[in-house]
Amino acid sequence: MNARRSPRFADRLRGRQPLLGTVLTLPDVALAELVADPLDFVWIDLEHGALGVADVQPLAVAARAAGSAALVRVAHGEAPAPAVLDAGVDGVVAARVESAAQASRLAGALRLPPHGNRGFAARRSIGYGRLAAGPDPVLLAQIESAAGVEAAAEIASVDGVDALVVGCSDLALALGCEPAAAELRDAIARVQRAAAGAGIASGIAGPDDAVLLGELAGELSTLLVCSADVRIFARAVDELVARVRAEEGVRVGA
Repeated sequence: MNARRSPRFADRLRGRQPLLGTVLTLPDVALAELVADPLDFVWIDLEHGALGVADVQPLAVAARAAGSAALVRVAHGEAPAPAVLDAGVDGVVAARVESAAQASRLAGALRLPPHGNRGFAARRSIGYGRLAAGPDPVLLAQIESAAGVEAAAEIASVDGVDALVVGCSDLALALGCEPAAAELRDAIARVQRAAAGAGIASGIAGPDDAVLLGELAGELSTLLVCSADVRIFARAVDELVARVRAEEGVRVGA
């Protein structure tokens, strides 16, 4: 196992160590490994895009090969499919959590009895049957609405919730403001205080502007989700083409 995975992601998250990641939306294993290599974690996005349950294990294996943790984001109101947890992911990101009851149901779905209602299977999550049980995946609750901000303290206090992560783009849309607006910053600060008050981590997800991401994180949020694979690739291609075309005498593709 890659030494960069020690201590494990859950311990680093709960210890509120700085963690940097991005979102995977493409099913290509080699690209996933390439993206994950310099990062602490990636989250495999089952909420948006074309990825499905069958993509989770190959992408999780790619992340492991790169020394990165693999999280899976599930859509609002959905518990992770058993096959997602059996794939051996390090955690689940639950989109648009808006109540303690919702968070509690999600936490139960991640845990084996007697602490939860997850089913047992000899799959990758327990070393293909070589282990009696594996560690429970961490649960990151995304706060993406005014209702979520209002309930942040209650959500943070739920046993099994390991972090609150603000989804900046969706929360800005819900509040009717720009991503850098004071209204959004106030909402983020409220979520950060709720997480800190419950003794759990908080995170910021969305901006691909490193300066803005750092400003929104401030001194309290330790988990940062910067951009997504397709946005990273698109920006790199656009910048490269612009530089080539700007060279004197180059007319290729103009």
